[in-house]
Amino acid sequence: MEREVLDRRAFGELRRLNTAFLALIHHCRGSAMASRLDCRSGFSEMIAGLDPEQAELLCTTRAALFSLKLDTRPAELMGVAEQASFSDDGADELMVREFGLVAASYAWHLSQTSPMAAALILGWSRERVLELGSLSLADVVRATLACKPAVTLRMWAHPRFWPDLLCSVRDPGDKGWEVARAWSAQFVSQRSGN
Repeated sequence: MEREVLDRRAFGELRRLNTAFLALIHHCRGSAMASRLDCRSGFSEMIAGLDPEQAELLCTTRAALFSLKLDTRPAELMGVAEQASFSDDGADELMVREFGLVAASYAWHLSQTSPMAAALILGWSRERVLELGSLSLADVVRATLACKPAVTLRMWAHPRFWPDLLCSVRDPGDKGWEVARAWSAQFVSQRSGN
């Protein structure tokens, strides 16, 4: 029973993070930051164009819609200026960094409390989850700030992942969305490190 409650909580927080990530994409629409978030795939424009019901449905997938990047080089190799520097993107970059810190904190907590759920949600290997769990929270913050941006659109390079997922959200049909949601979660969990 304890495991079930943890999973419900973990997935509830994931839904909130997915919602915040889509809001971030919508906010950055048309900016240089949007192309950095989706790795120049163009999917951010399609995602930002979803109506509120479609976006809400998309956020119920059982996997992170974002990919979290962490720079785990030793702290002494990185200068404080590198961590603190901002580009001309200003407010957009600050919002992306804030989201990255929240997402990294969630991933770190999940890696500590439920490594299997962390691997499934993030699509990471067991080894990568254990590496994250072995870091201190301060190290996770440093590792997150070292990446610009620390979050990007998940699975942006896969030829079918986003097109199929977006098609299912736009026209969910009888059980189309349930199938797409299950497929996306299974697909992501089989691809570590994305």
